[in-house]
Amino acid sequence: MTHTPETLHLEYLYGPQWQQAVRIIERSGQLTAEEREKLNAASKKLIQDKVSALSNGSGLEGGLSGLLAGLGMGANAQSVAAHPLNIATATAKAFGRSRNVQLAGMIAGQAVSPTSVGTTGDLSGLLESFGSIGAVAVVGQAVTATVLSDLIGQGEFTQAVYDELMEPWSGTIDA
Repeated sequence: MTHTPETLHLEYLYGPQWQQAVRIIERSGQLTAEEREKLNAASKKLIQDKVSALSNGSGLEGGLSGLLAGLGMGANAQSVAAHPLNIATATAKAFGRSRNVQLAGMIAGQAVSPTSVGTTGDLSGLLESFGSIGAVAVVGQAVTATVLSDLIGQGEFTQAVYDELMEPWSGTIDA
């Protein structure tokens, strides 16, 4: 690939997989209200699964005591450490990609944010942006996986980890 100053700049910002990262960022800026809701639902399911894992599978039914009891379990601590986003964070740090992941996530978050489309930053815009937190989380997870995709097979960052990070995005959005 012949590098131009623009492509070198994009590679500096997003890493060697900059083209795929830019595709996700651009697509996330074009989300419809329906797609945003689907991403929010996917994020909600991820959070429920995490809480369930922390509380020994009892979800929130056991209340705070069940959740805290789950936090004290050694196996759960290992499963939290082995969570795909934690693996991706460790991989990014180990291979000098933390900045790339942070920048891609920040730009993608701005693209998803409804306040980036003509609102004046008033209270209604702020409240509307709260409704997009799940979509921002899913998009952030997808760009994280994409920025690191050339590192699949390095350490704990396996194809399965990549797929799990991408699933909420790729299973919801037609790119």
